[in-house]
Amino acid sequence: IDSRMLGELPFTPAFSGALVLRAADLGLNMHPSGRAFVFPQVGGFVGGDTVAGIVATRLERMPDPSMLVDIGTNGEIVLSHAGRLLATSVAAGPAFEGARISCGMRAVAGAVEKAVIADDLRLNVIADSAPAGLCGSGLIDLAAELLRVGVIDETGRILPPEEWPADTPPALRRRWRASGEGGDFVLAFADEAAAGVDLLFTQRDVRELQLASAAVRAGINILLKMHDLSPADLQTVLLAGGFGNFIRRNHARRIGLLPPVPCERIRFVGNTSAMGARMALLSRRERGYAAEVCGRVEHVDLSLSADFQLEFSTAMIFPARGDWPDQPAEGVSK
Repeated sequence: IDSRMLGELPFTPAFSGALVLRAADLGLNMHPSGRAFVFPQVGGFVGGDTVAGIVATRLERMPDPSMLVDIGTNGEIVLSHAGRLLATSVAAGPAFEGARISCGMRAVAGAVEKAVIADDLRLNVIADSAPAGLCGSGLIDLAAELLRVGVIDETGRILPPEEWPADTPPALRRRWRASGEGGDFVLAFADEAAAGVDLLFTQRDVRELQLASAAVRAGINILLKMHDLSPADLQTVLLAGGFGNFIRRNHARRIGLLPPVPCERIRFVGNTSAMGARMALLSRRERGYAAEVCGRVEHVDLSLSADFQLEFSTAMIFPARGDWPDQPAEGVSK
C-alpha cells in the first residue's frame, strides 16, 4: 500500500475502508491462515485508532453533546451531537510526551508526575526517586499551579519576583532565576535533583506547552462552533490514551487544554484504541459496527479551515486568572 500521499497536503489516506489481510502476507508470527483486521480510516490523520475509540466508547449513543479527546503528539477529537459525528486531528507536538521541554522526559522513574504549590513547591516523582525531569502530567500540573499563584501570567510570561503577589511565600521567591529569555523557575535544586544541578522550568518550556495546548483547544473550539455550541454545552468529555489517565482534570482545564466544564463531566476512558481493537478481534458484529460508524463520521480538515489560525492564536493565551476559581491542592504526597 503506497502511503506517500499521507505525507503531503491534503494528507490523503492510503485507504479508507477496512482491510482484512492474511497473516502470511504480513509476516506475522501466527498461523499463516490467520487474518488481520485493519480498521477503516476517517481521513487525513484521523485513522483507525480513532474509529476504535468510537467503537469502544459508543460515543454517538451518549447524551448529546459528547466529545472524545485523545491527547498525544497528534490529538484526535470527535464530537457527537444531534446525530452527527465530527472528527479532526491536531498537531499538538511532542511536549506532552516530554520532548522539546528542557528537562522533559518520559513517564519513567525520576519523572515529576505531579506538582502542587502551597508554602513551597511539592512534587510527586515516579518511583519516589530524585527528580530527573518533567513528564507530561507534571508539566501541566506545574504550569497550572504557577498560573494559580501568579508566577506566570495569562500570556505565558514567567514574571520577575517583583511582579508576583505580595503574599508569595519566600520559599517560592528563591526559585526564580534570571535568564536570557526573562526568567526561569527552579523545579528542584541541585542537592535534590538526580543530575546534581538545578532542574529548571524555562520560559521556552512554557511556550512549548502553550503551542501544544492551543492546538488541542483550537480543534475543540472549531468542532463546537460547527454545531453552534459553547464548551458549557458539553455533557460528557471522554479523555482517552495512556497519558490522559494521569492528567488532573482541573489543571488541564486551568491551562485551557480541556474545556471549562465541571470535572464530573470529564471521564478517563483509558486506551480506547486497544479496547476497540480487542472488541473487533472477538466479534464480527463489532467489525461491522466499526465500518458502519466510520462511514458516518464527517472529517474536518483543519488545514483547510479559515478559522484555525484565529482560534489557535486566541488559544495561546491561558484562561484569565479572574475567570478561574482557585481549587484546593490534592493528590501530592511530598
